[in-house]
Amino acid sequence: MKSSCEFEKFDATVRKVLSMSRDEFLRREREWKKKRAQKKRAKTSPTSRASASKA
Repeated sequence: MKSSCEFEKFDATVRKVLSMSRDEFLRREREWKKKRAQKKRAKTSPTSRASASKA
């Protein structure tokens, strides 16, 4: 059954997260947020694209 397999994956993920220390979780979250912010900065905004096409 597909749902049984999905539940097992979910259960394994939850157990992994709950077994992680709070400090480790917060460290990984900071790293993830930093990477996400860098990706967002790398993209150009629609206004900068519009002003560049007018020039």
